[in-house]
Amino acid sequence: MSPNYAYITMATSKNYLPGLVAMYLSLKETGTSIPLYAMLPIDLIKKEAKLCNKLKEIGINTIEYSNSISIPQQLIDSNETHGDSRFSHTFDKLLVFEQTQFDKIVYLDADIYILHNLDHLFELPHMSAMIAGKSYPGNEDWVDLTSGIMTIVPEKEISKQFEKLIPKVIKSKGVCGDQDILQAYYTDWSQRPELDMGEKYSVIAYYAKYYEQHLGYTYTNQVDDPYSVAVIHYAGEKKPWMQHWSALSVFKQELQLTALRLIHKRNTDAVLLEYKHLVRKARKLLYAK
Repeated sequence: MSPNYAYITMATSKNYLPGLVAMYLSLKETGTSIPLYAMLPIDLIKKEAKLCNKLKEIGINTIEYSNSISIPQQLIDSNETHGDSRFSHTFDKLLVFEQTQFDKIVYLDADIYILHNLDHLFELPHMSAMIAGKSYPGNEDWVDLTSGIMTIVPEKEISKQFEKLIPKVIKSKGVCGDQDILQAYYTDWSQRPELDMGEKYSVIAYYAKYYEQHLGYTYTNQVDDPYSVAVIHYAGEKKPWMQHWSALSVFKQELQLTALRLIHKRNTDAVLLEYKHLVRKARKLLYAK
């Protein structure tokens, strides 16, 4: 009997749905046959029923949940004071670890652009992840996991163990999100090099040009090449799909992308243009009447 694998992502507000659809489109372009499930809180499904049904029409399966991870108001206030209020909406990602209807999960953040097939990540051990951005100047001391992409073997009721750590992490860090809880739970992760996927699986968008120009990263679609970028991660508060481009700007973007394709030049600039093109396609699919 073949294993029951699933890609899982999450959106807690309608603002992330265009990005989620764009990510799904990029995933499908890699030729995978493994389904994508989007975990959505019941309140979002009720409030945005039309958009959530549109996800299903597009081909994205949904998992409804109502038991959100409880975080204290103290943390919500602290995150907001420090300009990191978005972190307060990430804790429900910890519920992904309880989806035991699947044998194995590859979790994908909604704000990523996938450049080549990721199915081999299902063969990696539990809690395989990466240290995104560690090779950028100033980040050399980063040793802890990044939670944007993870290979997970789910376990019943593990979120309760995660929740118990929240007060401790608040006390030590003040500001935190789901990633900080995972780092506090999997304390030996940095001592297990076999769990590090490599940075190619989450090249942060605003570091990408540096990685290309100074570290030798490419966009050659070579799965086995550790320097061939597999995923661009649009981390940060402002996402490309939250931008709006004039008709003239769209025309220029498409012209630039066509020119780069004609000369077979796929670099960081070309990849951003590709992603913007995908975002526009996602918007049309999501908001089509």
